[in-house]
Amino acid sequence: MLDAAKAMRLSAKDLLELEVIDEIIPEPMGGAHRDKNLILKNIQDALNQNLESFKLMSPEEVFDSRKNKFLRIGRSKGFMSNLDELSSLKLDKNNINQIFRSKKMLIAGIAVIIVVFGLIMFFL
Repeated sequence: MLDAAKAMRLSAKDLLELEVIDEIIPEPMGGAHRDKNLILKNIQDALNQNLESFKLMSPEEVFDSRKNKFLRIGRSKGFMSNLDELSSLKLDKNNINQIFRSKKMLIAGIAVIIVVFGLIMFFL
């Protein structure tokens, strides 16, 4: 295998470990071109097996399952502890009123300083 492919972890085993792919489909001896019927049968079996898990799911569950799979890629050795909740990540909506309420004392202090500075400049 090329050094670049090793460094980027592009081998089938690496991609399986990182959960980028679901499985490695076995090839006939000598490569897929040696026995087209066998490789087609192996692909058919793999697809049927992998799609079987979706039969009992609703369309929303299938969507969330696939979205979570792709969001998990590369995170298995990261800092997140609960990878099953990736699809429920939501942005907190901070409107301007919440920001002003949380910074009320700071804003009041700045306003007082501006007023005092304005008065000093006016009387000078």
